[in-house]
Formats: sequence, C-alpha cells, structure tokens
Amino acid sequence: MKLYVTLSKKTLAVIIGVIIIALVVAGQYFSAESGKINGSTNAERILFLNSHGIEVDDSEATSKEIVIPQKFSKVYNEYNTIQKKSGFDLSHFKGENATVYTYPISGDDTRQAHLIVCKGYIIGGDVAEIRLDGSISPIIK
Repeated sequence: MKLYVTLSKKTLAVIIGVIIIALVVAGQYFSAESGKINGSTNAERILFLNSHGIEVDDSEATSKEIVIPQKFSKVYNEYNTIQKKSGFDLSHFKGENATVYTYPISGDDTRQAHLIVCKGYIIGGDVAEIRLDGSISPIIK
C-alpha cells in the first residue's frame, strides 16, 4: 500500500520556513551554550588566565561576592565597554549574583587580574593597575 501526500506550494513553503526557523534558533542556542567558559574551580580560572598570557600567583588570590547592578551607571557602562572588547557583556547578567576573583600577576607588583564568575562560568574580567588612577585593560586582547 502506497500513501501519497499532495502539498500546495504555499504549504510546502510554510513547512520549509518553519524548519529553517527551528534550525536557526537551535543553532543560536547551541552556539551560546558552547561559548561558556568554565570558571567553577581555581584550576580552571588559572588555566583561562594562562591561556591569555597572564601568569598569576594563585597563593594570594582573593574573592568577593557582588551583584551585577540592574541599572548600569556611567562607570559601569564604561567598564562593560572594556568587557565587550574581550567578548563578554555584563548586561546579560543584570541583577545576578557573581564572584570576583582577584589574582596578583606574577612578577608584577603593580597589576592584578580580576575574573567575574557567575553560576560557575567566567562572564568578565580585566587586568588593572593597583593605583587609584590606574588603568584597566581587557583580559583578552
């Protein structure tokens, strides 16, 4: 027994359109998931920093809990501009609890690296000079 289905061009176009939309949405979801950088352990954070040419002294690392503000001030918008240069965007995490890990840079008493971790993933970071008027640079160049 053979079964034949006849579709109009319009119905076929709608079906193909729905399939294309589903593939695009699935592709965006999976590419966003694969872009997550695991930072749940100290070893993973150190590996991330090392992979970007930043050698740190993890024996003196510190951490503090923060909340990414719901509304960004001018200063926070400027800081997020630095994050975007590294491929991060803190605006996706407004209102979220996060942890900032601070690592002294090996052999350099004037700078330190910061990593921002939310739900076990690195969502931001910078390299900063340890002075009041010090500069802040993107973690990824």
